[in-house]
Amino acid sequence: MVNATDAQFETLANRITDPSTELPTPVEVASGGVAAERGHALMVREYGSEESLDAVLRTAGRPKVGSVSKGKSPVVRGSIAETDHARFELLMQRTGKKESELVREAVHLLLERNHSAS
Repeated sequence: MVNATDAQFETLANRITDPSTELPTPVEVASGGVAAERGHALMVREYGSEESLDAVLRTAGRPKVGSVSKGKSPVVRGSIAETDHARFELLMQRTGKKESELVREAVHLLLERNHSAS
């Protein structure tokens, strides 16, 4: 479905989220080391070689903050009141965002409010 239309994706999404859709019977279910070996073999086939897979895995992960990676991102630290921290933890749970994501968002909003955001 690489070249699928929005309508085709919508149809697929509706089908796979419909609880009345019957799931196929699993065949050759693997776990542990066997599953890891099969997964690795699949990745090697997809990327063409061990070297290509290794190159992709070395560059995987969250990109550095900012447009150009120049080493470690700057770090800002501060303390907040216990009540604010408790509310912050509830916000993390409610949004599913990590602490660092929310802090970056908060700093950006503060900079926007003060007309300094990038």
